[in-house]
Amino acid sequence: MTQPSDSLDPWTDRLRTLSPDISREDARRFVQDLYQHAQTVRDQERSDADYEREE
Repeated sequence: MTQPSDSLDPWTDRLRTLSPDISREDARRFVQDLYQHAQTVRDQERSDADYEREE
């Protein structure tokens, strides 16, 4: 699973705008974790759909 670091920067900045007390590193980790979780869910959905098509 790849992580597009450049595309995470706007989300990190947006989170920091909403919560200025959060450090850049903490915001970045949160955005990365959220991205990874979303990718995992998406990959599982694709896998399930592929399995259903093969049945």
